Amino acid sequence: MDSKHKKTESTNLLKNSIMTIIGLAIVGVGLWALMFYSTPPSNLEPYENYQESQKKSKTKSDNQKSTANSDSLTSREIVSTAKTDLGNLVKTATTAPAPNSTLPRKTLEHIQKGMKLTEKGEYNAGNREFEKASLISPDSSDLYSIWGAALRMAKKFKGANKRFARAHELAPNDSEITFNWGMSQLEGDLPEDAIRLFEKTIELDSNHLMAYNLLGKSYGRKKMYDQETMVYKKAIAIQPNFALAHFNLGIVLGIQKKFELAAPHFLKAIELDKQYEKPFVVQMLTALGKYNVDTKKPINQPKQEKKLEPTKEVKAASLANEPEIKKEKNKTEGSDHKMEGSKKVNETTHVKGKILINGRPPSPNTLVFLETKTKMRIKEQKKGVSITIQQSGLNFQPRHSIVQVGATITFSNQDREVHNIFSKSQGNQFNLGAMASGSFKSIEVNKAGPIVLRCNMHKDMIGTLFVVPNGYYTQPNEKGEYEFKNVKSEGYIMQVWAPMLSPDEVNANIRSADLKGVNQTFDFDIKSASVRGEIHDMTDPTDYNAIVDNIEREIYQAIEDWKNGKKFISRKRMLMAITKHFDGEGLKDAIAKSFSSKRSILLERKLDKIRKEISGYGKSEKPVTEASLKSQANFAVAALRNNVTELEARIQPTP
Repeated sequence: MDSKHKKTESTNLLKNSIMTIIGLAIVGVGLWALMFYSTPPSNLEPYENYQESQKKSKTKSDNQKSTANSDSLTSREIVSTAKTDLGNLVKTATTAPAPNSTLPRKTLEHIQKGMKLTEKGEYNAGNREFEKASLISPDSSDLYSIWGAALRMAKKFKGANKRFARAHELAPNDSEITFNWGMSQLEGDLPEDAIRLFEKTIELDSNHLMAYNLLGKSYGRKKMYDQETMVYKKAIAIQPNFALAHFNLGIVLGIQKKFELAAPHFLKAIELDKQYEKPFVVQMLTALGKYNVDTKKPINQPKQEKKLEPTKEVKAASLANEPEIKKEKNKTEGSDHKMEGSKKVNETTHVKGKILINGRPPSPNTLVFLETKTKMRIKEQKKGVSITIQQSGLNFQPRHSIVQVGATITFSNQDREVHNIFSKSQGNQFNLGAMASGSFKSIEVNKAGPIVLRCNMHKDMIGTLFVVPNGYYTQPNEKGEYEFKNVKSEGYIMQVWAPMLSPDEVNANIRSADLKGVNQTFDFDIKSASVRGEIHDMTDPTDYNAIVDNIEREIYQAIEDWKNGKKFISRKRMLMAITKHFDGEGLKDAIAKSFSSKRSILLERKLDKIRKEISGYGKSEKPVTEASLKSQANFAVAALRNNVTELEARIQPTP
């Protein structure tokens, strides 16, 4: 009997482990799909990936050397940035100059004009400048590569691919040309061609980290998850601290429901850079017992193993014996309401409850919603429904609005006075600028959460706009009672929001609601430190001045290392200043979003010029000295601080 009891206990433990994995699967698959097909996180090392690859210089003929003007610029110096990797990731379109790669001054002038026009969005005029350059230098691979990058910025992928093909024909062994061509194919939604080109890039440069990363993305587009996993692992083998590869590997393992294997990579990505501490990652790690939401730190490994892996048999079944788990899962897995061996359930569930805040019914503009764990829209949810919020009588009308993700909001000034509507709510920051009487402006809201509306001209004007995620939503009555009728029976995340609740108070009352067709009641008795009528703006907590402090520290230490002959570490520090702090910590994106991408690019170029001079790349009009580097550093840091001052005034104006 004792032996049989132990066997039964072991079986139950195995089943419980399986149920945990199945529950996580539902959350993970939907959240992965949301993240995978959205804009990917900014790359932390947009320069490092190919800084060494250009040591292989292309040799030009003696005739070309003689025709080049003695003070010609190198084409590799012309362009420092171009939009890449399916979103707002910015990386260099061309890299460090090859010593013998020069072009006639007239060609370079046309290239410079072409890129300036492209940056302004004047793509046709820019294209004409590149055409003029090609008449002068028809056999320049550099020219066609830069031209292709410009066309890619214009989303003219057919033309871009044609120019990259020509550049590749002229320089078939140039890894950066091949890599940029691959990015164009991926952005143009041709993953098969992208795979071929990224594989060629790696063949030419076996340490090209971004080629591995985007090869993984290309495999992911084709749902070739085993190949995608393998590629990210290779990138990590080359650079163990490549945070983006750890993050992407965690995602692809998650979609394959290998949550125990995904968790260490998510934890490593978070350790290397906090931007990867995404809500869906924290939710998964918390469910696995690997993350403490209160301390926002990983749970130490010994306790974690004890909690998640009570027996060797369970560990073996969940990690080493995956095929058997899949067989068992097939018996029980399905939608949330069919798990755990429950009886056949109803297709819909009736949900009701009561909400109290500090013992009282909440204000009328309180909201309760059920967000699908799969992140899929419910059948009743329509996309892109638009509303108009008027400014009339120095008030927002309606004062409180609810819209769904993807909606367009039009602000219409019906007053005789000028308004300046803005929001500093985290994730939904905007500033419409001055709006004269009778004018209107529109925005699209793509991130769920509250938006507190204010007017910088009239301090007493205030309103709220809540962007609900995928799912159902309703508002309580005067007694705090609410109900949802005929909710589809599946897994949901349940949340209550009211203007008086702080972000921590909202997060503390999140519920998991796995509806199985049996009527359920969810009551909320919320404690708040706020008083009734108070409104939280939920501002972005990022300290941009602290980011500039980090950049400044890295730059001056890089100059000191350069002075002492530590070339490698000085170059590494400059890369840290640009990629980890300016880009990775969000300052670059914040400047681009609030002002223009051109402004953020120009600031990045100031920093990159110091990097190039420290690294010995390119030609300099004057000798590079400690004094000249510090002068540039002073100017760049001052420019960053001025931008931070403007940025904070714009996204967080004093009401």
